[in-house]
Amino acid sequence: MELVSVTSVNDIGLASIIKGVLEQAGIEAVIHGSGAEDAFPPGMLGELRILVPEDELAMALDVLDQYETSPDLEEEEE
Repeated sequence: MELVSVTSVNDIGLASIIKGVLEQAGIEAVIHGSGAEDAFPPGMLGELRILVPEDELAMALDVLDQYETSPDLEEEEE
């Protein structure tokens, strides 16, 4: 199984959220990059890449696109 980058960020907190969103959709995800192994306490790090299996890349991109365009919870409550 070859892993490919679906996105990259510079914040471990955001990387963890993205990984969680992908995993909730049934997509295995891995955070890879500078400082990922020493991720806590959270903060700014070097580039962190979120990797997914190559055969799930299209689905992962779709999941992230839907997540980025979904309304905030605060907006739903109003």
